[in-house]
Amino acid sequence: MNKMKKKINFDVCTFCNHKCTFCSNSDERTIKYQTSADEFRKVMQNVLQYVECDELGLSAKGEVLVNNDFVDIVKISKDELQIPYIYISSNGALMDENKARAIIEAGMDSIKFSINATNRHEYSKVHQVDDFDKVVANFKTLLRLKKEEYPHLKVFISSVIAMKKEELSQEFEKLFGDDFSFIDVISVYELGYTPKFEVHKDAKVTKKCSIPFQELYINSDGTLGLCCKDYFDEVNFGSLLEHDFLDVYNSEAFKEIRKMHTTGEFLDGHLCKNCLLFDGGM
Repeated sequence: MNKMKKKINFDVCTFCNHKCTFCSNSDERTIKYQTSADEFRKVMQNVLQYVECDELGLSAKGEVLVNNDFVDIVKISKDELQIPYIYISSNGALMDENKARAIIEAGMDSIKFSINATNRHEYSKVHQVDDFDKVVANFKTLLRLKKEEYPHLKVFISSVIAMKKEELSQEFEKLFGDDFSFIDVISVYELGYTPKFEVHKDAKVTKKCSIPFQELYINSDGTLGLCCKDYFDEVNFGSLLEHDFLDVYNSEAFKEIRKMHTTGEFLDGHLCKNCLLFDGGM
């Protein structure tokens, strides 16, 4: 059987230790759950019967390190499922040296810290916790581990700071000193969360979305979702713990989504029509 080739994102934890002002997580509509190692294995074995996956993300709406089974999940991904490239995004507050080593030794290929201020005062305002010094120390440790022991590890920073990338890089270089050069990429993102999706009757497609065709987004409870922009699980195609993957993937609901993206014709108020890929989506 010819397998479909897909990038997979399995959001294994939607609990979070931060309450960032730009993030949907603290909204009461966010469904909170953490995937157990057994649930993760069962879902992925179901999916990988039909899907070839070279790239697996294990984070999205929450803080992945809150998941008590996370190291085991990474080991399963690499040793049992043999996923070539595994990555996460984290706020980094829980990633001390012991945790970082455990994750890397388990098979992690890429770690991105979400750092959304360059000083303690602004960090506390944005993240709603006073973890700036801890995060900076943890990231310095990660850079040292890459330099001295794990040169294969990819290390990234993402930020929503309203600053030009060159200026932001200079600020981070001041924070991280000589090991700054071991950062692979610094990414600056525009704010993407809106607390309530509005209806945009005149929205027009600005570019085609590849997610329904090239990627799979799996919610923390093992259901097949649409994408990480579905902050409150409005679109859910069914449980991969209870149903065969092909039955869920080929459901009428998912076929309708792919049809809408193929034709560019969406129902007014539909989640995809209100996405940032469309004019007026904010």
